[in-house]
Amino acid sequence: MPSNGWPPLGSCFGTYCSDFRHQRLAYFWPTAECLPMQTLGERLQEARQRLGVTLREAAEFTKIRTDYLQSMEANQFESIPLADVYKRGFVKLYAKYLRLDEEKAGADFNTHHSAKAARRPLEAGVEEDAAFEPAGPASAVTVNRDMLVYGSLAIGVIAILIWAFFR
Repeated sequence: MPSNGWPPLGSCFGTYCSDFRHQRLAYFWPTAECLPMQTLGERLQEARQRLGVTLREAAEFTKIRTDYLQSMEANQFESIPLADVYKRGFVKLYAKYLRLDEEKAGADFNTHHSAKAARRPLEAGVEEDAAFEPAGPASAVTVNRDMLVYGSLAIGVIAILIWAFFR
């Protein structure tokens, strides 16, 4: 790779565009398909460094823990022990703070996370299509509970009446 950070001439062509004029111009103005793909974490880290903000400053402003920000920048979202909805919210908030497109960051997180979720085996051998079967009749449990509540109330009322009568 040349010292200017751009790919060498012709290294990223052939599959994207066979137009010679495009190939000549792309050396001087590389397009997105010529540049290596950045992960969401790399984009977040690059934007933070471009703004000259430390992780601690970002954590203080966004109220996101520093270790969570480090995990996000390392693209290790699975190490954050929170539900996906919180992780997605953190990514969008952090992207907005770094002046990035928060909706695109959220969509990138969904893409990244759904790819990991597709590779994750099913939990505890439970099949997705398994039908739910209740353990027993639900009406017997509610009748017994109702009888317990009403019986306790009746005993309480009788106890108060006896106490008031013999007073």
